[in-house]
Amino acid sequence: MENQKYIIPGIASAIIPGLGQIIKGQIIKGLLIIIVGGTVGFLLAWTAIVPILIWAWNVYDAFTSDSERSIVDDNSKRAGI
Repeated sequence: MENQKYIIPGIASAIIPGLGQIIKGQIIKGLLIIIVGGTVGFLLAWTAIVPILIWAWNVYDAFTSDSERSIVDDNSKRAGI
């Protein structure tokens, strides 16, 4: 029965890390978890997702862009093709 009083803080922390500590009255600990967890989460997302997006845009741009100064076109013109 005693574990049931921790169900709501546990669920709250599963949704927003640190919220369960705030509900239990550990406000400073909860805020630290929110701030540090949010910062680390942002930095990890930045270093994992953004390079993939840049790479995907690079591939898409190389595939779809039409330029008059293409290396392939220039070489074929020089060869007389």
